[in-house]
Amino acid sequence: MRAYVLVGTQGDARQVVQKIRALKGVKEADAVWGPSDVIALVEVDSMQELSDLVAGQIRAVAGVTSTDTRIVL
Repeated sequence: MRAYVLVGTQGDARQVVQKIRALKGVKEADAVWGPSDVIALVEVDSMQELSDLVAGQIRAVAGVTSTDTRIVL
């Protein structure tokens, strides 16, 4: 299962990117311009793993203020 996670941040988005890139399941993460500050491509085996990664790990990264997950069909 693949998904794009759009991340809002407070502070330096580049520092948040480095922390998100280190998480298991994150294939790519980049700081971007626009409504979201970071876009991460994640790949996991199940919906539960996706939920754990986004809600339990990405949202716990210092500087993350919001997430919006888009599951790839």
